[in-house]
Amino acid sequence: MKGLDTRHRSGRSLSLLGVALLWALSLSAQADTPAGVHVSGQGTLEVAPDMGYVALHVRRDGTDAATLKRDLDKVVRGVLALTKQLGIAERDVTATAVSISPRYQRRNDEMVVTGLTASRSIEVTLRDLDRFGDLLNGALDLGVNNLDPIRLDTSERASLEDRALTLAMEDAAREAAQVAAGFGVALGPVSDVTVEQHSARPKEVRMMAMADTGGGDFSAGVITVERFVMATFSIVPAQ
Repeated sequence: MKGLDTRHRSGRSLSLLGVALLWALSLSAQADTPAGVHVSGQGTLEVAPDMGYVALHVRRDGTDAATLKRDLDKVVRGVLALTKQLGIAERDVTATAVSISPRYQRRNDEMVVTGLTASRSIEVTLRDLDRFGDLLNGALDLGVNNLDPIRLDTSERASLEDRALTLAMEDAAREAAQVAAGFGVALGPVSDVTVEQHSARPKEVRMMAMADTGGGDFSAGVITVERFVMATFSIVPAQ
């Protein structure tokens, strides 16, 4: 019986120690959090995209590396000539080097090389979306056989993000004022601010869905530019 009582008291002591530890951690967390009115703000702007990022890929399978490289180089040269014809600046076109890797297949519980896969990529910054259909269809005709979704963006992103940040701050201040009025207190200076560093990414649109657009325009819709802030306003006695 004494042994049972000892185990019971020991378990109870550990339980009380755990409660004390949690209480201490809670007090520590509260001490690290500035006192005041904690609010968040969001600034959102919608704008029609005027540019996009296009990634085109060429892939071929075979057994001879030199032949595969010549095939890919021919396609890439054709696409580079196409971009020049479309008036796309050289600085907006990047062609990667050829990548060649072996293909494997299991035979008799052993992996053996059955051939080679070669690939190259061409990345294009398209500053005139009216050229999208010509670029897409021309690249497909030249032998490009893999396409990433086009990422639509705006050339005014930097200034739009600044405006969205201003709207987010105004939104946070408006919410803090509403909370303070509801509780009959006044707001003092801001004591803590956290700004979300990343805004919305460029909008992705599937390219194959627009493969028949010919050389004309396509409906790109709008893209959203957003900024977020979290702020703490100190509280002062109401007058």
